[in-house]
Amino acid sequence: MLTKSEIRDMYMQPYESKKDEYDKRIAEGIEANRKGNCRMQILDTEGRPVSGLRVHVNQIDHAFRHGANIFMLDEFENEAYNTEYRRLFREYFNLATVPFFWKDNEREEGNPRYAKDSPRIYRRPPTDLCVEYCDENGILPKLHCLVYDEWTPDWAINLPLPELKKKYEKRFREIAERYSGRMYELEVINEVLRLKKDGYRLSAEPDVIAWAFGLAREVFPNETLLINEAAMVPWMRTEDPYYLLIRDNLQKGVSIDKIVMQNQLYTGVGAHTPEEYERDIRNGVPVNDPENIFRGLDVMASLGLPLEIGEVTVPTFGETEEDEQLQADMLRLWYSIWFSHPAVESVLYWNTPEGYAHSFNDNWVENRVRGGLFHHDLTPKKSALMLKKLFDEEWHTEGEYVTDTDGILEFRGFFGKYDIAAVTDGKQDSRQISFQRHTAAPVSLVL
Repeated sequence: MLTKSEIRDMYMQPYESKKDEYDKRIAEGIEANRKGNCRMQILDTEGRPVSGLRVHVNQIDHAFRHGANIFMLDEFENEAYNTEYRRLFREYFNLATVPFFWKDNEREEGNPRYAKDSPRIYRRPPTDLCVEYCDENGILPKLHCLVYDEWTPDWAINLPLPELKKKYEKRFREIAERYSGRMYELEVINEVLRLKKDGYRLSAEPDVIAWAFGLAREVFPNETLLINEAAMVPWMRTEDPYYLLIRDNLQKGVSIDKIVMQNQLYTGVGAHTPEEYERDIRNGVPVNDPENIFRGLDVMASLGLPLEIGEVTVPTFGETEEDEQLQADMLRLWYSIWFSHPAVESVLYWNTPEGYAHSFNDNWVENRVRGGLFHHDLTPKKSALMLKKLFDEEWHTEGEYVTDTDGILEFRGFFGKYDIAAVTDGKQDSRQISFQRHTAAPVSLVL
């Protein structure tokens, strides 16, 4: 069996072999794509420039969205865990994947589970509950997902396709009536290539993408519409079926706004013997090669749409601190590359607490992967602490500046939301501004 040091060497060697080169590309990408020069003029209540004013600038949120699925919201039997999960989620994330699986949203036809007091289904908190939590905590909710063939309700799964599509239209319109304007983005269709291969009827329809996005654009005319697939970033090539599927539909005029790729390294999920587990470990090494990650991102970015890494899982190859450190180091590499790339707008981790992942059967047990960011008792693993340090410290802007004679102050910082505070005569007055990549004109602020 492989030793801890052998596993670490295998996974980190592709990065370590050209560390200086990769670090340079990452640093330059972050500087070019995640930061800008912010210029603002401070005015008094009479509209006159305030010179010589000391101003404290503090970033309080990122324009880059980083989140996780929120499937365990109020799902623990232990109420103390529910309270802690709520605290941790708002502390670590600014984006949440909300479960809109049709099979669980509407187990009985005509009785959808949107309301907070809906019957409980494990890992499927009611959507009203999730969106309310997000609204209260400054987190953007993402709808996952409108069409997912594998999660069709039992009462609908054998309907003739024309009738099934009518049921989908009804579902779309009900969701639009309740949630339009409240979601950051909506996944229109999920894993159609995988499900087509597995023999699912709707996914096998030649025009399923055009149908789903056409209906979605009609019902959700002002929303950001996404396509998602179980397609690993490092494997993306111009001959990949996912690339070709999107390219062909864009050429047909299908209205896709954003591409979602997954990056779930499910090491050990189906392993029953030490030999099978070692095989999984060896097979996963190319996923941690920066050359493959950069190439995959560049290939998908060539389609001209923004990218999201929508389902991320990094395994922990054991239960020791050494295992946790390798998970954290791999995750740091992945997030740093994604954060540096101009096309990537958002990243979502998948299951955050250990031991609460989904399992289909004995041949697919996600908990074997140990892919969480938090231990089973919700204490943070090294990976969670590392992500927090990245977004709250390393990729964070804070400082003090003094306005010039025209009341102007300038700083270079990460795009996002800022608290701008001036201290005069022992009193502090503050305002919030949004500093985005495409902010053109200087900001005028009355303090």
